[in-house]
Amino acid sequence: MNVVRKIYENLPAVILIPDHLKNRRVEVILLPLDEEESDKPQTSKTANPADKFIGAWQGEPLVRPEQGSYEEREALE
Repeated sequence: MNVVRKIYENLPAVILIPDHLKNRRVEVILLPLDEEESDKPQTSKTANPADKFIGAWQGEPLVRPEQGSYEEREALE
C-alpha cells in the first residue's frame, strides 16, 4: 500500500495528487493541526468528568450472577 502523508504549513488552494493515486478510490482527510479558540469545546475546568455520561449508573456496583452451563448442541453435518 502506498500511503502519502504531507503536512502543509500553508495549505494551497489546489493540492497536487501523486500519479500513482490518480483515478483510484482513496480517502482524503483534512485535519487542521492548529485549533482556533472558537473550534475548541467550551468546558469548565471544575466540571466532573462523570457528568459527560448522562444516564450513567450511580448506585451500588453491579455484579453479574453466575451464568450456569450452556446447552449441548448437536454437531452440524
